[in-house]
Amino acid sequence: MSYLKSTNLFFSFIFALNLALVRSSGLTPKLALFSTGYLMHIVDALPNGAPPLTLHCQDKNNDLGYQKINAPDEFRFKFREQLFGGKLYFCHFWWNGKDKIFDVYNGDISGRCGSLGAFLSECFWKVQEDGFYFGPHQDGPFDKKYEW
Repeated sequence: MSYLKSTNLFFSFIFALNLALVRSSGLTPKLALFSTGYLMHIVDALPNGAPPLTLHCQDKNNDLGYQKINAPDEFRFKFREQLFGGKLYFCHFWWNGKDKIFDVYNGDISGRCGSLGAFLSECFWKVQEDGFYFGPHQDGPFDKKYEW
């Protein structure tokens, strides 16, 4: 009986610790136990005064709608990884007569995002005149991933 009580106490402690970490991260407590939350930033780094950047992002269950942003603004959204991976977000971008579609988050990208603590990471995409740059944090470093 003592073993059962100590096992229940241990798992209750782990659950409470996870819940406290999720709540302190700023994400809603809808996050599954031990699944990582992500903050996705898409930054308009186009020249000031340039036409607005239009984008449309979604995954298989969530359509984030059409967004228009001007430099130096950004579009942010948060989501959680599925417990065993497999999450994918893609975006379609339009600017100055050009357009591009690519995955802004998938299994390969997840490992290159920056950690913000236990169960929380962030990813940054900067959109520039010559293409799309990815970095783990706001201050970089950024690598060019796609041309327009």
